[in-house]
Amino acid sequence: MAPGTRGRARARVRGVSRKRRGSVASARVVRGDRGKVARRRHRGGEFDTQLDAAGEASAALGLGVGLLQDLAVGINPGGSESWSDPSLYAAGASVGAPPDPYNAAGQNWGLPPQIPERLRDAAYAPFIATLRRNMRAAGALRIDHVMGLLRLYWVPAGAQADAGAYVRYPFDDLLGILALESQRKRCMVIGEDLGTVPDEVRAGLQRVGVLSSRPLYFAYDADGEFIAPAAYPRDAVVSVGTHDLATLKGFWVGADLDAREALSPFAQPEHRYAQNVERTGQRRRLLHALQCEELLPPGIDPYHAARGEWSPELGLALQRYLARSPAKILLVAMEDVFEQLEQVNLPGTVDELPNWRRKLVRDLEDWAQIPTVRALIDALRAERPPSAPRAVAR
Repeated sequence: MAPGTRGRARARVRGVSRKRRGSVASARVVRGDRGKVARRRHRGGEFDTQLDAAGEASAALGLGVGLLQDLAVGINPGGSESWSDPSLYAAGASVGAPPDPYNAAGQNWGLPPQIPERLRDAAYAPFIATLRRNMRAAGALRIDHVMGLLRLYWVPAGAQADAGAYVRYPFDDLLGILALESQRKRCMVIGEDLGTVPDEVRAGLQRVGVLSSRPLYFAYDADGEFIAPAAYPRDAVVSVGTHDLATLKGFWVGADLDAREALSPFAQPEHRYAQNVERTGQRRRLLHALQCEELLPPGIDPYHAARGEWSPELGLALQRYLARSPAKILLVAMEDVFEQLEQVNLPGTVDELPNWRRKLVRDLEDWAQIPTVRALIDALRAERPPSAPRAVAR
């Protein structure tokens, strides 16, 4: 702990119990481990300070958006939000997702859901506070599983993930609050609206100006072909994938399929064969899409995609393909720029893989001097010229 902060940390801990006299659980936790609470509050304060500094630096550089924050779908069940106001959360359930083609058994994320009635009784103060904290230093906020504004999939404690049910939330109220806080904080909002999303959600998001998420991996037309860049909507964020999907190189060589097979050693061989056939078709359709845009790198034959041969030129061509779309924002993952194989997070796993803990292979300070980074920047500038001159850092 830095000199001079120990006394302030103690004062903050004492302030917790005074501020939340009505919460027996909060007072009990603070009394039980003052040291741990003090250390975590200190770290949180340091994190806020650094995040604010990054936001200020983004503004000073004249960045159009600056920091993009990510708002997770739930909270840590052992964190301060749960024990400081336990009545707000359903202790006998957790948030998850029903079975789908990517997770046949469904998902249980182990996150306690908020009780809709309690949230309404609190005049939505917890939701408002969460938005304000996350928008404070950001120019854009991505809301994970934005369908949660309408409904969340609750899994009863001790049950399998496929035994859950949807619980509805006050969608119109939450959407109105989101729009209001976005205006107050001058913060763009992006909704992660992938998977099974009711039309009501997408219509509501569009009505208040929340941008839709459009990963390349899911962008098919009625004939099963990848849509042309011009077919992407303007009010959207385009990207190759997301943190829950394979990296570009990992997708191309099937590293994500290998990872899932390693986690399911008793899976039927014909299942992996079917996955390989599907992936070969996806590669072939992507190469055909590049060919239609005259972006296919020399020496690559779209009719020989079965080998899954990767090249840096192919990765650059796919980023240029997305850059030609009219979407307001193009997101480029540095894992794709550095041709990493492992994805950030593999849904359905907890301790099996180092999710969220993998480091990039290149240091941030070196990025500006890396030839592949410079080549990507030049290519994207050519496809999407800046609409206004940028400020220059001094």
